[in-house]
Amino acid sequence: MPGLPLDAIDLDALRRVPRVSYYFRYPLHPGDFLDLRVAGRFQGRYTSKPLHGHLTPEGRVDRSSPYNGDVAVLYIPRSARTVDDASVILTHIDPQLVILESGRRNWPTIRQAARDAICDKLGLR
Repeated sequence: MPGLPLDAIDLDALRRVPRVSYYFRYPLHPGDFLDLRVAGRFQGRYTSKPLHGHLTPEGRVDRSSPYNGDVAVLYIPRSARTVDDASVILTHIDPQLVILESGRRNWPTIRQAARDAICDKLGLR
């Protein structure tokens, strides 16, 4: 049985879940999420972000610090019924792979790391 459509999940409520808000402090939107398909089968939706390596003295993310290679992944399985069904997964890639030579984030590599981490957690690889 399929889970709730993403637009039926209260993304504001999801962001208030402490394990989610620790990594995803900004408003979440349906367009932030990508479908996860394994062998052509829909598994759920996810979003991801690379993490900076330092905090300011006030405990906020120091965006002037480099990315440390850690990637936070927010995964909503297809069977999700409530925001409590979502999970946060942390994975790691070589910090040099996070940023392209152009200075832009390397989203294909970041997203592949996120997909791999979800599949590892679900035992799909």
